Amino acid sequence: MTASDVVTSPTPVTEPAWIFSYTATGPSLDWSWADERLSGARNFWLAVPGPDGMPVCRPMWGFWTNGTFWFSTVNRMTEHLQEDGRAILHTESGDEVVIVEGRVERLFGKENLQVIADGYLAKYSHRTVATDEGVFTPQGYGGPGYRLTPKKVLGWEAPRFGTATRWTFPA
Repeated sequence: MTASDVVTSPTPVTEPAWIFSYTATGPSLDWSWADERLSGARNFWLAVPGPDGMPVCRPMWGFWTNGTFWFSTVNRMTEHLQEDGRAILHTESGDEVVIVEGRVERLFGKENLQVIADGYLAKYSHRTVATDEGVFTPQGYGGPGYRLTPKKVLGWEAPRFGTATRWTFPA
């Protein structure tokens, strides 16, 4: 199974974003601009609500393909993802900013989780093994696999803040 077998990429609605107390003057960025940066980013930051409402943020490996972000994680982040499911993903760049807001779904089944194992190998040369419950290194380190589906994406090129663009996805 591949990522394209599991999900198809919807076409987002594009409009100027609200930034620094005003609606961006444009020109708006094309969705392909954000998609390319998400696909090309090596590292990401994932933020989720903690049990007390305080955001919890962690650096994350993962990959963007066909309109969704695929990743595996361990630690307390898994508890927070199970409790709420809302998440915000940010690429590392503060110059070419892309922020994804959406919902995270835990994946089960070796066939679904193989998508993550294959993606990690292709992107990071990091060998993992998919099981029915998660994605693990040959030494046994690893955890559950997830897919983040966007509801809204924001992007801009600093210092050209007039380019701030919001893409919203159909429910």
